[in-house]
Amino acid sequence: MLRIGFYSLTGCEGCRHEVLNLGERLLRMLNELGIKITHEPLLGVGEGVTECDVAFVEGAVVSTDDLRVLEAVRRSCSVLVAMGACAVLGGVAAAGGRDEVLRPGRELRPLSKGSGGAPLSRFVSVDYVLRGCPVSGEEFLALLKALRLGEPVVQGERRFEFIKESSPVIEGSVIRLDGEKCIVCGRCVGVCDYLGLGVLGTVNRGVRVAVTTPFGRSFEECGCVSCGLCVKYCPVGALSYRDDLRAVQQILRRGGVRAYVEPEALASLAEALNVSPWSVVAGLREAGFTEVIVWGPELAGSFDDGLTILPASPAEESYVRIKYPSLTHMLAPPPPIPRDGVLITSCVARKVQGGSVLTAREAEALLSTAGVKHLRGLKPDGVSLPRRPEAAVAVGPYEVSGALESVVKGFFRGGSIAIYLCPGGCLMGGGQTFPKAELGVVEGVRARIYSEVLRVLGLSQ
Repeated sequence: MLRIGFYSLTGCEGCRHEVLNLGERLLRMLNELGIKITHEPLLGVGEGVTECDVAFVEGAVVSTDDLRVLEAVRRSCSVLVAMGACAVLGGVAAAGGRDEVLRPGRELRPLSKGSGGAPLSRFVSVDYVLRGCPVSGEEFLALLKALRLGEPVVQGERRFEFIKESSPVIEGSVIRLDGEKCIVCGRCVGVCDYLGLGVLGTVNRGVRVAVTTPFGRSFEECGCVSCGLCVKYCPVGALSYRDDLRAVQQILRRGGVRAYVEPEALASLAEALNVSPWSVVAGLREAGFTEVIVWGPELAGSFDDGLTILPASPAEESYVRIKYPSLTHMLAPPPPIPRDGVLITSCVARKVQGGSVLTAREAEALLSTAGVKHLRGLKPDGVSLPRRPEAAVAVGPYEVSGALESVVKGFFRGGSIAIYLCPGGCLMGGGQTFPKAELGVVEGVRARIYSEVLRVLGLSQ
């Protein structure tokens, strides 16, 4: 006799109804194979958490009550099956709020506006999964039969033929989405939500699911700040930003052009190419630049009559205008970029300012033909890193939003606040090279190289 139980956490209970809708087919399998349902409230069977051999759990973990039930079910069964999209992925409940609410070791908030959800596997071990919203009745019966007969069960991706009716292509002045390449992994949606922008999201269900902007409008119309982080986190190149590499190569062929390279971009290139920053300088000279200047943007000083918000780039300026329009009168203009050469930057948003701009990622492609590892290092031809004004500094979306909320509430009334939107600041900006290792390791390596660059140039951080 195989004992099975059905349990629900936060969800619509649609998966359990789908199973019960099997009707006679389900009853026939239970009778033929000797399977007994010991817990299913929809049938009035069982109270609380009862012992069983296999527990099917639907719904996401949203509250402490959900977590207590899940842990009790896990202790009472031998096999636990996550049933449906909510249990497997977090489902609809996970779209309700921020992920940090559900990190292990933190208190879960009750289901309410602004709270979130998480899959079962974040808290307990899950033996098998049944995907779908709702689950497929056929897959449920096949798994139940295999478990009863002790047959091997291979869990993997379900593959089937389908034809996309359409693939959205969203254009912007800097960012572009090619729906044909998109695998709907959700990374771009996640990072955009992390920044509090919500420009990208999913539409439709099943095989028609797609990533797009609201109503398929351009990125700028939907509040995109051109930070480029969605491009950085896309694993398949479905998202891209305007590529200026060919235009810069044409300029180099004409000769007589300087390279202005940000120290954060210099550190990123050295980390990505596994060379010293001075070999990167030599590589830029080899690529055709007549001079290499280590350059940093000059943030404006404070206004005389109140608080000044200093945006590090056009991305931060757009963020304030979109999210905190009441503070726009406090905004200093974003720092201008050099016009007498090519800027190599960690910031995609600088492309909004016009001029000749390469991100560190584009510069990496340029240097790949220069044999950088075999070049003798060179010191830069000049340094233009202006002294930063005395200012409070907010780095990353949470610090930036927190600082701006404090301004709205009147906690800051004078001085300056410099804001850097990208998580990790410019060292981890949207235009930086792709990390070759874990993010924490990469950020540490870049920080070490960045500090070395400033030390050798006789500057302090």
